Amino acid sequence: MRRILKWVLCLPFLLIGLVILHEVVGMVVNHTASARQTRNAVSLLHTGLVSVEIVDSYTETGNTSGTGNHVDMLSAVIFKTDAGLVEIEALIDRNYGLDMWNCWIEEMEKVTAFREENPSFYPYVAEMRVPKNLEHTYLLYINNSAPFVDNIEGH
Repeated sequence: MRRILKWVLCLPFLLIGLVILHEVVGMVVNHTASARQTRNAVSLLHTGLVSVEIVDSYTETGNTSGTGNHVDMLSAVIFKTDAGLVEIEALIDRNYGLDMWNCWIEEMEKVTAFREENPSFYPYVAEMRVPKNLEHTYLLYINNSAPFVDNIEGH
């Protein structure tokens, strides 16, 4: 009888421990998936375009929009290339699907001009190295749901 009572008393602590373990594993998996998403984007740019120079990349895992309880994987890559915007958009669209919300590409001249007027937009760009000469420089933005979308990091 005492053995059963011990298990009954330990059961809530065991369940709480399992929930915490699930959240920690989810965080590790989400961060790993975010880093892989950024690496894959950089690799795609290197293999799909000629003369690419990656200026900087940024990865964020969490609730990037501030609305709802969900976890996103944000990847941003600033790069230089001699390829034209149409060629770059075709490459990204084939591999990620451009939709102007979760995946887009823009010339850095436009991004920095917009940020000068609206500094709260594109906050991740403030964390990145932006070259002085913005000619042929682009920003690739990818934001997808994380594998553990309901993880504690999204709250």
